[in-house]
Amino acid sequence: MKTVTETITNIIYQSEVLQEAHTINPLFARIIAWADDHPVVWRIVIGHKSKAFGLGSCEYIGWAQRAMTPESILERARHMHELWEGKSPYHHPDSIFVWRAKFTLAHYQDKRFTGGFFQQHDAKYPRSCLTLDYTPETLQEVLDRFCAWMDRAYDTDHVTINKQTVRTFPVKETPCLAT
Repeated sequence: MKTVTETITNIIYQSEVLQEAHTINPLFARIIAWADDHPVVWRIVIGHKSKAFGLGSCEYIGWAQRAMTPESILERARHMHELWEGKSPYHHPDSIFVWRAKFTLAHYQDKRFTGGFFQQHDAKYPRSCLTLDYTPETLQEVLDRFCAWMDRAYDTDHVTINKQTVRTFPVKETPCLAT
């Protein structure tokens, strides 16, 4: 039998802003550099203030949603970076999904920043839904974006945020039937 001793040197890529964000995977080096250039990213992905992209958001793959491991933090930052660049393989650069990532990054530090569960309702059932961030000053803009995105196949009766009605739509008149 032969015994071989091997010495391995790893290069560690570590954030200068968030010490917990580190890896030996060189593919994450540019994500760390981007997030360090935009430090609010670290605050978003490890905090609860952003409902759309914060800790626990269903936007992320399951294993990365709530964990605070370096891999989970970096996966959440990677996902935000992909959307911010408009290079998500799942979303067109003009989609509401890319828009909301850019919106969250732009407004996260605004006063009274929060988020909520936006949902379209027809007369009988809840329909399309999406978690979006907003401030009181940007609520109408965010609501307009949501309404432009929601499913047109239904006659929308109202829109709610966290089950509170925030916008109603006029009742469509039923055409008179000839007798």
